[in-house]
Amino acid sequence: MALEQVFSDRDSEDEVDDDIADFEDKRMLEDFVDVTDHEKLIMHMWNSFVRKQRVLADGHIPWACEAFSRLHGKHLVQNPPLLWSWRFLMIKLWNHSLLDARTMNVCGTILQGYQNESSDPKKM
Repeated sequence: MALEQVFSDRDSEDEVDDDIADFEDKRMLEDFVDVTDHEKLIMHMWNSFVRKQRVLADGHIPWACEAFSRLHGKHLVQNPPLLWSWRFLMIKLWNHSLLDARTMNVCGTILQGYQNESSDPKKM
């Protein structure tokens, strides 16, 4: 341990272990009985993403949705139920005024690009 770390005011107990947080998130989602497995998976992916990216304010949500769509877009378009769960989550964010129509359109354009790329025979 470096001398600066020893004398720093930073408390290591405040750190979040991502593996433990992911495990606890999955356990919490198991208790939900009125949602599908795809909805649980997208909730877990979103929770993990916002925690790792430190999305702390409502104003960060539009950026986070675009970044999430770019990061997971290829996986989402290969799994239509998961893609619909992501779109449904964005609609919920919009209903709570956390996401605007422009950002939803940008995310849809990103996902459409991945769909076009995956259906292009030249790419395969």
